[in-house]
Amino acid sequence: MSVKRVGGQLAAIVVLIAVGVSLVTAQANQTASEFYTAYRAAFDKAKKIEELIPYMSKSMKADIEKTPTSERPTMFEMIKEMSKMSDVKIVKETKTADGVTLSVEAVGPERGKMTGQVRIVKEDGAWKMAKESWSSKG
Repeated sequence: MSVKRVGGQLAAIVVLIAVGVSLVTAQANQTASEFYTAYRAAFDKAKKIEELIPYMSKSMKADIEKTPTSERPTMFEMIKEMSKMSDVKIVKETKTADGVTLSVEAVGPERGKMTGQVRIVKEDGAWKMAKESWSSKG
């Protein structure tokens, strides 16, 4: 392997580490609501589930890793379809023992009102998604 190639690989690794550190630093300075807003933006842009792993709690990551790689695209399509919401608003932020629960509202795919609960936890000093559930508002 040439010195030039090793140097290029080393530079790429340094950039990846710097990006990871800046993401962790940014998350450490965020409120749970700001984190969730950033997560929703990333979710809307994501083309595959692996793009969201930096936002996921250890338990969510473990669930994804249990899913065979070949089945993940189909699973992600279903998740994206069920989560097509607009005008997502955080109504309330409630502290919990391990993080925060957000009460949220949105407009669903068929223009109906939706309500949700989002559990966000602190892991290794950073906010992470633990669970998100939505229902139609009667």
